[in-house]
Amino acid sequence: MEATSDWQIRKSLSDRMKYMLNNQLMCDVTFHVGTDKTPIKAHKYMLASSSPVFYSMFEGLLAEKGTVEIVDIEPEYFNMILQFIYTDKITVDSFNVKNILYGSEKYMLKLLTDECNAFLASHVNVDHACLVLQAAHDFNMKDLETKVLNFIFIHGSEVLDSKDFINLSAECLKLLLVSDKLRCEEEYIYQKMLHWGLQKCNDKSLATTDENIRECLGDLLYLIRFPVMRPQTQHSALRHSRINDEPSS
Repeated sequence: MEATSDWQIRKSLSDRMKYMLNNQLMCDVTFHVGTDKTPIKAHKYMLASSSPVFYSMFEGLLAEKGTVEIVDIEPEYFNMILQFIYTDKITVDSFNVKNILYGSEKYMLKLLTDECNAFLASHVNVDHACLVLQAAHDFNMKDLETKVLNFIFIHGSEVLDSKDFINLSAECLKLLLVSDKLRCEEEYIYQKMLHWGLQKCNDKSLATTDENIRECLGDLLYLIRFPVMRPQTQHSALRHSRINDEPSS
């Protein structure tokens, strides 16, 4: 790609590096990224200077030759990571934080990891608590996990109403259900768990029958405290969920 004549003049180092990356000037490595193997070009020098993983990739005993395959990160997020390596700038948000954090951990980009951690720690709120909990659990951030769990316990019903609740893993839901600190009526917890099971049926392209919902809920169903429900709703909930049936082996 042909460069303009003044891209170096009175420009900061990060601006010049970004220009070379975006315009693919003098690139010496090509990555095939994501499920579609999108070609993305970059500079070995820049990558190796920021990441010990990239340094080993290009200079180690088993150095990569030619095109490098990256199948576990999609192009959108790999490009964001490259932009950070070249400019030290990135905008972390609720849509990209988990993918960016994964890439930062994979390539040992500690400054980028710090950016993601700072975003998560500052978003322990009703709208994003479930997102933070899932990320903290996935990346073994125990202090943050404890902090966000305590927040969720206090703001139970509000957090269960957030759009990210439906995306929690079964492991994270279990952390909520086994505690007696969650401030939320059991009837409402039951309804939200049914919605979660319904979403899992949709994710797996299963018919949304009671049987399939129960299958998706699995042992989580037995963590719901049916005895503390109001009598008028307890019977219908038990009958609907068949909680008294023997768990399938």
